[in-house]
Amino acid sequence: MKKSITLHKKLFAIFFAFGLFVFTVTAQQNTVKSEREAKGRVFVSKSTPEIRLKFGKKFKFAGSQEFVLYDRANAAQYFFVEAEDKKIKRLFMLQFEGFLPGIEGKYDYDEPNSATVGGIKYFSNSENIPDVEAALKAVPDSDIAKAAKFLKDKGFILMNSIKYQRFVRVLGEAKRNEFIMLYVEDAEMPNNNVDLQTRALANFKVQK
Repeated sequence: MKKSITLHKKLFAIFFAFGLFVFTVTAQQNTVKSEREAKGRVFVSKSTPEIRLKFGKKFKFAGSQEFVLYDRANAAQYFFVEAEDKKIKRLFMLQFEGFLPGIEGKYDYDEPNSATVGGIKYFSNSENIPDVEAALKAVPDSDIAKAAKFLKDKGFILMNSIKYQRFVRVLGEAKRNEFIMLYVEDAEMPNNNVDLQTRALANFKVQK
């Protein structure tokens, strides 16, 4: 009889511990989700950083994903896409990234260029990628490769060549978190003699 009671207590303790673990993980996930949300063309983040963005009329929210990057940092990506017959013409990717507890490191950019977005200074840089597929194959475990796979899995057709403008904000005194806004467009799109950074900034607003 005593053995039966002891076994019952052990089983109860195991199930209780498992239930507590599931509850804790679910609560953490729900907290993250409640801190950031997209409705229509509006995106709201309540922390790290606190920001509210509204994208141009042609952009639609295409979903989000979370993952651990290089076993070092948590990353969450949100996508707003302009597409025609599922072929992407332009997109914005928002990325929230932070080092995992116990992992040493900080975000530090040796980037001379900057842009003011919503009254806040961001590091800023642009680049042309003439062969997207080749570039993705070169960095298969990168955050960009994960973004491309996510969009493909959603049924979108990627561009063959692109131009992108990146805005980066390092957060906190310890510099262990960063926020990235990435504007990407088909390299074949007409630019009307307007530089890429100006085109990027013209397609979203920071709302108060």
